[in-house]
Parts: sequence; C-alpha cells; structure tokens
Amino acid sequence: MNCKLNILTGLSLALLSMTFVACDGNNSLDVKTAEFSVKQDPVYLKSDVNFVAQDSIGGNKYSWNFGDGCTLTGKYNVTHKYEKEGVYTTSMKVNGMTSSKTITVHKGTLSFRVVNKSSKYFDCLTYIDNYETGSVSRFMVRMNSQSDTIYGYNFNNGNNHIFGISFFIDNSEYTLPNLIWLENFKHRDIIVSDTTKVIPRSSHGVSNSVMIKDL
Repeated sequence: MNCKLNILTGLSLALLSMTFVACDGNNSLDVKTAEFSVKQDPVYLKSDVNFVAQDSIGGNKYSWNFGDGCTLTGKYNVTHKYEKEGVYTTSMKVNGMTSSKTITVHKGTLSFRVVNKSSKYFDCLTYIDNYETGSVSRFMVRMNSQSDTIYGYNFNNGNNHIFGISFFIDNSEYTLPNLIWLENFKHRDIIVSDTTKVIPRSSHGVSNSVMIKDL
C-alpha cells in the first residue's frame, strides 16, 4: 500500500514539475520571429493602419516604432494613424529581434481615377463635397487611357462624400445625371465609355441625357 502511495505521490510531483517547466517556457518569451504585416493598402491620411506580428505569443513585450516620432510598447496587434503624407520606416522589436517595413502614406483621405474607355477626348474638372472648399482638380484624359490617381482630402464629417465631375467636350460642359459617392480610405475608378450618359451642365435636372458617343 505504501509502495502504491509513493508511486502516486511521485507521479503527482512529476506532473507538477512538468507544469512549472511549461509555465517557465512561456514566461521566457520564446518568440521565433519579429516579422509583421500591414493590414491596409493603400495607406491614407488619418486611416487606422493595423500592424500584426507574425508570432503572437510575446504578451505585452512588442516595441513598435511607427517612423513618425510615435512609439508604442504593447501587444502583437496594434493600430496607428498617420497625420502627414510621406514614406515611413516602421519597425517592431521583440525578444531581441527587429524587423522593419517601408510604408507610403498618401496625401489624401481617399483617391480616384478617371478611366476613359470612350471614343472622345475630354477635359475633366472634379471636386469632392463642395466646389468652393473641396479638393478640386482639372486634367485631360485621352481616348482609351486614364488619368493619374488623384488623392483628395475631405473637409466634411461622415464616411461618404459627393464626387462632382464635369466633362468639357467640343467646348461644351457636361455632367453626370446621377450622384457618385466616394468612401473614406478607399480608391474608386470612375469609368467613362461611349454609352455613358451625360447632360449639359446648363440643363442640370432636366431629363435630356445623351450618350457620349452621340456628342
């Protein structure tokens, strides 16, 4: 009986010892890599950029440097907002290892591009929210081509913004009959084809739309 008791006692001590060893292993911060990923692309001004370490067992020992003067010591999954456009080197250090990534922060809170698939060459005037105070751009788009990506900064609250556009074709100004909305922190291509319907700017609100190919 004593022999059985001794065996059980020995097994219990062995299991307890194994438990302590396992706990000690976790507390020793056995992180294998400092690699991390950026969960947003492209990165816009004032957007929540999510940084996630590949190895997540390091507790609160992750040291982040976002490259813009801001640092943070915390968990493996963090967010940060950039207030100025530019190219930043973001780094993360854990368990004596460091890795870094280069991040480009664009000069707006949203972006768009005009893609011309029509047989017409036109001059564009665009704005966001309000022509008087919004982001206004003027540019030309040739047939079967596209504009550069244009970054706009919205001046109003809210997540969606009115996109205004005029097309100047053969010295006449046209616009779209329906509103287009742009969403914060996203890109949108505005596609124009021969079957896109437009209306003269001077008769906005009147149902006399015409296809671009017929202008």
